[in-house]
Amino acid sequence: MLTDELNSDGEALPPLPAAPPGKKPRLNVHHAVVGQQQSLETVFPLLQQEVRTKTLRAPAVRHAVDAFYFHCAQQTESTRLDAAFRRELLQYFDEELFDWKDNATPAFVLGTSLNEAVFGSVIKLHLAHDDTEAAWELINKLRRAALAHAAETQKEPTKLHFRTVSPLLEHDCRRGRFLSAFSRWQELKLHDVEWTSAMEDVLTQMVIACIKHNRQQPETDSSEAHFHNQMTSLLHDLQVSCREVTVPNIQRLQNAFRDAGYIVKFVPSDAHMNSKCPCCGRALIKQDLSEAERELMLTAIETRRTKVTPKTTLAKEYLAPFRHWLLQRHEKFQLENPPPTSKRAKPLLHFVLDGPNVAYLNQNFDAGSCRVDQVDALARQLQAQGHLVSITMPNGYLADKFVLRIRTKKMKAARRQGKFSTRERTPLEKDILARWKDEDLVFSCLTNVLSDDLFWLYASVLLGREGRVVTNDQGRDHVYAMLNSDASANGNVTELKAKANDRETESPLISMDLIARWKELTTVNIVIKHEEVTQSSVTAADGMMTPIPIEEIRLLEPLPFSRVPQVTALQHFHFPITEHALQHEHPNQIHTQRQRTRWLCVHRKSSTK
Repeated sequence: MLTDELNSDGEALPPLPAAPPGKKPRLNVHHAVVGQQQSLETVFPLLQQEVRTKTLRAPAVRHAVDAFYFHCAQQTESTRLDAAFRRELLQYFDEELFDWKDNATPAFVLGTSLNEAVFGSVIKLHLAHDDTEAAWELINKLRRAALAHAAETQKEPTKLHFRTVSPLLEHDCRRGRFLSAFSRWQELKLHDVEWTSAMEDVLTQMVIACIKHNRQQPETDSSEAHFHNQMTSLLHDLQVSCREVTVPNIQRLQNAFRDAGYIVKFVPSDAHMNSKCPCCGRALIKQDLSEAERELMLTAIETRRTKVTPKTTLAKEYLAPFRHWLLQRHEKFQLENPPPTSKRAKPLLHFVLDGPNVAYLNQNFDAGSCRVDQVDALARQLQAQGHLVSITMPNGYLADKFVLRIRTKKMKAARRQGKFSTRERTPLEKDILARWKDEDLVFSCLTNVLSDDLFWLYASVLLGREGRVVTNDQGRDHVYAMLNSDASANGNVTELKAKANDRETESPLISMDLIARWKELTTVNIVIKHEEVTQSSVTAADGMMTPIPIEEIRLLEPLPFSRVPQVTALQHFHFPITEHALQHEHPNQIHTQRQRTRWLCVHRKSSTK
């Protein structure tokens, strides 16, 4: 189809790759523009013909449109695109490709009528000549089209990806129009944009634009209040999107604040921030869950499907006895132990132990076992400190004979073959279980209905600041389920939305930020160190391994502050720094142990400690 075309040097171009037998030839825009060095003006009529003959319903045609406008946006950024041709492209897009009007039929369906990628490119074409109003109108038109389709299908409207709208925000910031960018972002983030860690760079740019804008304002109480509110909003959004800031963005913030006359210093670790910041003297803030957010999480857990009749039965029915048992014990404990009057005195807490997780700690070897003595030792240690202890344990582990779940290659291979290892409880273990039952210390979880993890998850949300859950389980599968809980069936969306109406922030219903705050408030990790013994000293006469004695149990409490960007006071800002920047994975998605926990402290020179 393009065989006889010439490139910009007047040379004959090689033909496009032939279509497979039995298939119609299709336009390969990237091959034509990059491989054959054809001009966009040459490819444009071919694209129009492709759209006319095959229509945008064909995925290949939509991909061709995406690729063509992508190359147009690239060339307009390098000022190689003719202004008249740019206007022609925009006119064609408005009149032929995206000619949707309010109340028009058929409805515009993003991903079926047009792909979202082309909108980002068209927005860049508008911005090439600083036509921000046209770019904003296109975004609003796309939003209205998505809402119209959602109303017609009675589904949630499709959220726009941040990369579609971010060029406009970046453009306004670069041109010194911070208030315009800030206003538009406040409108977009309410309902229309999907929150993602990719927001970090642009939000950092908006923070820098905010700093520069404030420098240009006269120093008054009103301007300082506006700046404080704007920075609080932007740092909250930065927290929701990424929580920790990467080193390149920290360097940009460092330069911007220094240029604005702030004192900028690095704090080497979290340990230096425990009581207050050594640079500015301000204490960091520990974030809590609002009552509405707590209710959201409870609803997300209660509306989980059960293993029995998952289409009709919800977890709430089976969690109700556990809730009654837990709260009854908690209320009795609170009556017997009123809160301390001294601020220095540590409050007594309700610790919920994830029984299997503690019992199997350090037991992933062939002779390992489900050691209830480890759980009991931890419970006794906490009780000796005056705390209340509750244990969640699958009912199968409370029997005299139970199935081992050791995660070694040998055990996994046996399970794949349908072979399971069982073990009898020792007299000592039977005594421990009997004592737990007498003290009403343990709740037997029916794991044939629900995962036992749901019980301690539920407890952590129910107890809030007054409780802690001891586990090393990250609960990633349950976190994923909660993040997607607002997409469940049978009207759960309505229930979740109704509970979200009173929230003070515009962040997603259940976001990674909310999950992180919940974990930082409630989850305690555990380290168990065993005594060093020889092989012969732990081998009984019958050849069976005896439990290695416990030397130390150490709990890793949550930090007393939240490791997020935060405004700690007027003209006082703190940014946690992440060191783990990989090319294809955002640093805040990496779960490796943190090596460094640095902070950037920013405050005014006139501040006093």
